[in-house]
Amino acid sequence: MRHRPLAFLTAVALTASLGTGCASRADDGPVKAQPTGPIGTAEKTTVKIGMRLPNLDTNAPVEIAIDKGYYKQEGLTVQRIEAQSIREGLVGGSLDFGVEAALDVVTAARSGTGLRVVAGWRNREPYVVAVQPGISKPEDLSGKPVLLGANPGTIEYDVRVQLLKDAGFDISKVRVKPVNLPGGSNAWVEQFKQKKLAMTVVFPRHKKPVQEAGGRIVLDVMKEWPNDVLTAKQSFIAKNPNTTARFLRATLKAMKVWKDPAQQAYVQALMQKKGFTVTPLEKQPDVYANGPQLYDADMGLDPKGFDTLLSTLKLPPSKFGSYTDLVQLGRAQREAGVKARP
Repeated sequence: MRHRPLAFLTAVALTASLGTGCASRADDGPVKAQPTGPIGTAEKTTVKIGMRLPNLDTNAPVEIAIDKGYYKQEGLTVQRIEAQSIREGLVGGSLDFGVEAALDVVTAARSGTGLRVVAGWRNREPYVVAVQPGISKPEDLSGKPVLLGANPGTIEYDVRVQLLKDAGFDISKVRVKPVNLPGGSNAWVEQFKQKKLAMTVVFPRHKKPVQEAGGRIVLDVMKEWPNDVLTAKQSFIAKNPNTTARFLRATLKAMKVWKDPAQQAYVQALMQKKGFTVTPLEKQPDVYANGPQLYDADMGLDPKGFDTLLSTLKLPPSKFGSYTDLVQLGRAQREAGVKARP
């Protein structure tokens, strides 16, 4: 997750990065009423979905749907693409769907890009941060390397700074040395164990090895707010409602597999085959379960979760319908026999 909580820096950065290619709702033309009845033939049969995080959890539902043939059953060929900027890809048309940070989509919608949340993805997030045994108070981090998931000014970094403050470990006024290392959370933990990081983000599966290495957990909360959401441009949805509904219906089937603990061996074998790392620790059922529990099988959304996220970051509220377009999700849910919710 990314953002600086004191101002709309994300909106400014987004507008600057997209430049004249940023399409507004007016640029998309009038939005026609979407079909809500039985799902018809797909308007577009080859679609691309962009993924911003190269981790197993984020990518598993799509890979499952591809491997199980769920997209093929819907007449779709789906290509999963790792992209540095999901928003630019969606606005520019090189991507049809994308999994993006929820707050970035809200901010992008506010700035007139025409982007909309079409379904939930990772609907909750654990926030766990550890420090070295010699760090007893925030001031002890002065001048020391700190990894909070990304760079200052991003949602990942700033939301954790705010939550640390709420937990009584306020580093907002400490001159730390922010670092952003490649390799994901497993690599970060190894750097921490080698004493190269004074503070780092960890995930629930890392708590035991970090504590065994002498680390101390200073933040450990689960937030019931959207982390990543499935996103598309409103003009794409309007032109391709059946494609959108079919894509969602297939992904709902995959999400059910992803949420089923009995499918662990299949999922991990598939993802290893696709080049994702599965450590011995992650093969333990209780550790594996930490990933699927962040997702909801209905791919729905909780409007209150968005409100809480905006409030935590001291941002003005937005109407739920101003950044979401859930018509086709409801259509897919009904035809997939999934109980609907927002």
